[in-house]
Amino acid sequence: MEHRRVFVTGGAGLVGRHLVPLLVAKGYQVTVLDQFPCKLDSVKFIQGDFSDTSLVTPILNASDIVVHLAAVIGVDNCRDNPERVIEINNTNTQKFFDACVSARVHKIVFSSSSEVYGDSKDVPFREDGELSPYSVYGKNKVLMEKYLQKLHQKSGVKVGIVRLFNVYGPGQRATFVVPIFIKNCLTNKSLTIHGDGKQVRCFTYVEDAAHGILAICEYAKTGFEIVNIGRNYEYTMMDLAKTVMHALPMSKSKVVFIPYGENGVRSSSMEVMRRVPFTQKAKKLLHFEATTSLEEGINKTIKHGNL
Repeated sequence: MEHRRVFVTGGAGLVGRHLVPLLVAKGYQVTVLDQFPCKLDSVKFIQGDFSDTSLVTPILNASDIVVHLAAVIGVDNCRDNPERVIEINNTNTQKFFDACVSARVHKIVFSSSSEVYGDSKDVPFREDGELSPYSVYGKNKVLMEKYLQKLHQKSGVKVGIVRLFNVYGPGQRATFVVPIFIKNCLTNKSLTIHGDGKQVRCFTYVEDAAHGILAICEYAKTGFEIVNIGRNYEYTMMDLAKTVMHALPMSKSKVVFIPYGENGVRSSSMEVMRRVPFTQKAKKLLHFEATTSLEEGINKTIKHGNL
């Protein structure tokens, strides 16, 4: 079988831990690279950094498909460490993509983000719509998307880019809103919401996101595609808080609102007020649709998460 060897960077992260078993189940030979150890069945795991050329070159030479998930993540984390974001998510990532081309990999799959759309008023966000990121994280994702498009045009390497929308699930880092809300509910602490809680998000359960990435790995009709991966059901942050509290009815937690720009909270100018994906391209191209409701996903996260 052609193109069955897959190299996943950042495979020990939230999305990687759910994607890798899907790849294995489909018969792919998977190698995972991550800075953090992980326990994944039927894969070769290598602990290290994707910017370590001597480490990754032999892996790339033995790979057909590269799924690049490794990155500095988190809006506030990226805001506080812009130089690190530029170094890892831009400079090192460009070099890694160049190495992929030099190794003649068949396809690069890149994990981008809904952050590339910024606070565009063109809602739902279409793949061919306006990109106006204002976070350093979103700006560097756009730069990498454009860099990959040029690499595809120059070298012919196939490229699939997924723009992920608010992915959550069991094992997510404790700095993200869903695990924060769940942990606070479990310990009867307040659920803190920035502003008035009317910010709209479309939350995507991690298993759905993993299936979307698997679909673009296997898509072969065109050489370069960008696809939104998300669920287009809209929830406010207040809705999210209520959903978590409803899933944990014994909790005594209450919602507390904190104004933007106070107590270390980012300013309102950094907030996206409504983030909704256009999902028809994923349905048409990849035959993919995220189906897990927020209520179901929250319950799964509580049941299977390490909180």
